[in-house]
Amino acid sequence: MVVQHNMNALSAYNKLNTNVAGLKKSSEKLSSGYRINRAGDDAAGLAISEKMRSQIRGLNQAKRNSQDGISMIQTFEGALQESHSILQRMKELAAESANGTYQTEVDRDAIQLEFNQLNDELDQIADTDFNGTVMLNGGEMADGLKATNGKFDYANAVRDAQQIGSAGGFIKGVDTGAYAGTNTETVTFTYAQKADGTFEWNTKASPDAKGTVTSNANGGFAYDGAVFAIDTSNLVNGDTITVDFTKTTAAVGKGPVTTGYNVDGGDTGVVGLDKNPLAAAAADGVITSEKIANAANALNGLTLTYTANAAADALTLAKVNGVAPDTTNGTTIAKLGDNESLFLEKDGTTINYIGADGSKVKVGELQTVKASAAAAKAGNVTITVNLADATYTPATPNAVKVVEPEATVSQANSNNAATAPLTYTDHLVLQTGARTKDSVDFTFAYKTEGMGDLKANLDVSSRTNGLGTKDLSLNTHEDANAAIDKIDNAINKVSMVRATFGATQNRLEHKVENLTTTAENLTEAEAGIRDTDMAQEMLNYTKFNVLQQAAQSMLAQANQQPQSILQLLG
Repeated sequence: MVVQHNMNALSAYNKLNTNVAGLKKSSEKLSSGYRINRAGDDAAGLAISEKMRSQIRGLNQAKRNSQDGISMIQTFEGALQESHSILQRMKELAAESANGTYQTEVDRDAIQLEFNQLNDELDQIADTDFNGTVMLNGGEMADGLKATNGKFDYANAVRDAQQIGSAGGFIKGVDTGAYAGTNTETVTFTYAQKADGTFEWNTKASPDAKGTVTSNANGGFAYDGAVFAIDTSNLVNGDTITVDFTKTTAAVGKGPVTTGYNVDGGDTGVVGLDKNPLAAAAADGVITSEKIANAANALNGLTLTYTANAAADALTLAKVNGVAPDTTNGTTIAKLGDNESLFLEKDGTTINYIGADGSKVKVGELQTVKASAAAAKAGNVTITVNLADATYTPATPNAVKVVEPEATVSQANSNNAATAPLTYTDHLVLQTGARTKDSVDFTFAYKTEGMGDLKANLDVSSRTNGLGTKDLSLNTHEDANAAIDKIDNAINKVSMVRATFGATQNRLEHKVENLTTTAENLTEAEAGIRDTDMAQEMLNYTKFNVLQQAAQSMLAQANQQPQSILQLLG
């Protein structure tokens, strides 16, 4: 028996520590649910498990990426649904305008108004974005801003030169107090920024301009005495202003004169007409009213039938335009408008203009001559009066009018202070897997007949590179008829764009299902490596728990053995 080295106690102590460590690991596995909590548990299994975890998490994120791609596609395809509706309405308007029952000046103009508004809305729809990404406008916003390196930079945008007008605050005012009204002309003035910071306006765009343009200190220019104040802070080189200048003109009129008359197609000169039928209204044949001119023109082609007697000195009026005259009250020669007419008085020679208010103005007098002097024959004598047209142009005051550029709803609704960044792309890059190779570039390209000369791209704006409807006219039967086929081509293009979106969406939906299945299977495999078998581990836990208690008891007994040495010493 020894005291210094109690080997029984030491052995029991070591076993106790082993059992405690085993119980600790077993408790840890039961508590965490993982068989591998550290590399020491299973180094190879840990490595395999972590690789699987990486792949599983990548697959789950790829599934979310694909679902985001589907959301993006649904957003754009949903917008195009409304574009289809607009084009169908455009087709309806074109077919309506192509019908021959409409009056061009009124009805077709009204149709064109709606058509133009629909084009503007097509441009707005093409600007649809998903999380700041635009795909449908071909890289040009409805307000004219173009993408630079795939970015719409409103904050630092430099726009293209354009025709400007009163909208937008560019033209602050036009002073015509000293306007000379020298010429009637349309002049285009072009803004040019010099290197030294100064500017000038020129008329190079209007080589036929007769006057001289002078730049002034208020940012504008003067031309023929008219002064234009311009805000140049937002102008760019090449901006233009077009102005209609109208020269003062006096009223111009010319009365009709007798250019010929015949008697039964042969003899002439039986009845004469005043050289100036309007002599009572104005001297020297000057017309002073458009209505008087119309009245004089109504005399043209007047047919008078007289009864002639070779033995008599005069002719007797028998018919006016084939109708017997009213010798008691007078005869209406021609209707000129509502309650307005030319009236032959009962004397058979005086012609009056009867106004709507009943007022009379003498416009002419028929002059008869001696029948014997004209060698008139017995019977009826038919006289047809032929006159040159009377004309009247009212006086025109001088005027200065800025020609407004063709405005669209899109431009009117644009916000010049916009700063939100937008990105343009015509393809969609998605990370649809856990590996680098799983990055897919979905390029929307298609080929089909039935689109005319429209390009196979994603641009569904109304512009030429898009649907080509912007410049279509419905103002005439011919234009509207030609527009029908072009609108059909636009409808076909939108159908193809929607079809490419739909095909891609269907592919992505299958991609999501595959990613879901793959992630599920890999998760099951990873669980087989990493997860704790709870039933088996409970057996281990019970074993180590019992062994710990036994070792602890044995250690206590081993520690009692040296006490027996004291009995020997006693």
